[in-house]
Formats: sequence, C-alpha cells, structure tokens
Amino acid sequence: MTTSQSLRVSSTKSRQLVILARPSREMSSYSTPILVNTTLNSSSLSRSNHEAITEPGGMHPTRPVDEDDDLTIRPGRKPPQKIPKQHVITNTITSYLSKSDSREEVVSVTINSSPEVSFILHKPLRNRSSLEVNACEAIQDLMDAHEFFKIIKNPQTENYKDVLPFLITRRKRFFKKRLCVVRATLKAMNGEWSTLGTSPSIHEEFSSFSSIACSRFGALPPVDMLIKLSIEIQTCARVNIDAVPMGRLVQIFDRMFEDCHLLLRSRTVAKAAPKSGAAAAKSAMERFLPLSGGVDYLIKFCRNTFPGPEVRYQWTDRGHFEV
Repeated sequence: MTTSQSLRVSSTKSRQLVILARPSREMSSYSTPILVNTTLNSSSLSRSNHEAITEPGGMHPTRPVDEDDDLTIRPGRKPPQKIPKQHVITNTITSYLSKSDSREEVVSVTINSSPEVSFILHKPLRNRSSLEVNACEAIQDLMDAHEFFKIIKNPQTENYKDVLPFLITRRKRFFKKRLCVVRATLKAMNGEWSTLGTSPSIHEEFSSFSSIACSRFGALPPVDMLIKLSIEIQTCARVNIDAVPMGRLVQIFDRMFEDCHLLLRSRTVAKAAPKSGAAAAKSAMERFLPLSGGVDYLIKFCRNTFPGPEVRYQWTDRGHFEV
C-alpha cells in the first residue's frame, strides 16, 4: 500500500457526523438541525479549535468576554455568540409569566439568537378541543406578557421593586405559594441552626459578605445571625398580601429578598448536606430569588440587547389568538 493510499484509509476511518444549523423555509427564526457527512482528522480538529479562539490574523488569542463587562448581543459570526447567563434570564421570565408551578401553567422560555435575539415563549394549550377556553386563556397570557415586557423596557423602571406590583397583582397565587414554601422550610429549621456547626468567626461564616452582616447585626455570633435572618424572613413571608397597601408590600419584600440573599451567602447554608433541612430551605430561597436579582439582570440585558422601545418575543402556540 502506498503512502497516499494509507492516508485515504486513515481519513475514511475518521469520518464523523456533524450537525449544522440551517434556517428552515417555513420559519426563518428557527434553526433546523441538518446531518452532514464530513471528513475530519485529528490535525484539522486541532486546527479548527485553535482558530476558534484566535483573532482572524491568527496571532493573538481573543480575550473571553466577562459576563458582567458587556451584555450587548452583537451580530454573531459562526457559531453565534453565547448569550451570558441564559438560565438567569429564562428562569426570571418563567417566574413572572407562570401562573403556578403546575405543568399546564408554566411558561417555558428559550432564547433565539438568529437572525436577531428574541425570546420564544411556550405554554401548552389547556384544552385543544375547545377554542373558547383556549382563546380566553391565551389572550390573558398575551396581555400579561405584553405588560411585563413593557414594564421591563420602561425607562422609568430602575430595578425589581418597580416590577413587584405586576407580580403581586397578576401572579398572586404563584407568589403566595413561593412565600409559603420559603416560610415552611425555614420554620422546620427553628431550633436546628445551633446543631449545624456554624463557624464562630463571622469572616469565615459570611466570607466577603461579613461587612454587610456586621452592619446589620453588629457583634452577634454568626449562629445567632442565621437564626435572626430566618425569623425575619418568616415574618415577612406571613404578610397578608390582600390587606397591605402595595407600597408597604414592596418595602416588606425588598427586606425579605435582602435577608434571603444574605442567608444564602452563609457557609452553613451554602454547604448544607443534601436532603437536609438547611438544603430544603436553600432550594426554596433560590427559587424565590429570581423574582428580585433575576429581574435586575433581565432589565440590564434587555436594555443592552433591544435598542428599540420593545422587547422582541413571540409565542409558539398563541400567535393565531393575537389581535
């Protein structure tokens, strides 16, 4: 066998399947996976990997973009630029547009980056055989999404506190359930904090957040800080949403979000053993927090990504209900 024949055999053995994305004719905003047969050897793979991380001149490596440096999504080369913290963005939108945690009420969100960045919203139709039932529900979903993104893009919207009234009025049942879960998991921890081996040093327990903890609680031992944070969060979560003025509710939940953030930064909660009471409380607070910090991130992302007055989004199954 000659040298050229050997090379051809080796190249054939390394034949692989590669998935390419090609816009479908039916809907240009989606990408259809196409299987294409191609031949790649180890040297070409190494070369393509090197080229993917260098500038066109091939001389200097490209500095990775820090997620907090620049959130602007620019026209992508191939492949499209990765959108930073996608899970924060999608989880936040889902939390604000879902009426409850039940499957038929959850609005799932994906981010489409071609040809332009947009949000794709999906919620299964409750009753496919009844146009009337679906129409009423779908129209309400359309109105809620329009109102939510309008608030997000409003120049007067500064942070999540400006969006909380939407959540409390349009998603009251959902919000109450999240409050109930946080309160219940922390209540189960009453009397348990002192058994978790909390560090006696505030700098070890709260690390880089020790100054915030000191400003809030002074010279209290760290374990007492955890107990006090837990009690304060439970107190906030017991508020009667239906009887308290909106302005006061925003103040109460602002404090509750701050307490949850600080409690989650403690080493005791952050390193809680799986399936423990502390781990359950941690999970409940983590599901609650996209309603605050996640919104702040979403506001920043939308302003940097959508220069016009509106957020680009579309429903996969409610477009024919739009007026």
